[in-house]
Amino acid sequence: MGDYRVDLGGLQQLIDAAAKLESTIEARVSQIENRVDELHVEWSGDAARAHRTAHDERVAAVATMREALRVLGEKLATAHTAYTAVGSTNAGMWP
Repeated sequence: MGDYRVDLGGLQQLIDAAAKLESTIEARVSQIENRVDELHVEWSGDAARAHRTAHDERVAAVATMREALRVLGEKLATAHTAYTAVGSTNAGMWP
């Protein structure tokens, strides 16, 4: 068998970075939503409708990305927990 190691600290850093990214995306989307809403208070017509449609499509794409990021975070946390447990178990098997 080969040498198999897991960098638990690095894995935790990845978990933390994913959570920070999710938070940053959420804040930025909120800012953009507010700006678009302000813009459309006085803007109407075909261009405004096209802009709103394009914006809604981008928001839907961001929602899909955020869901994928959430799932990734869950999987990373599960892996961290599992690797931590197996490390402790393996260490306990050897004198």
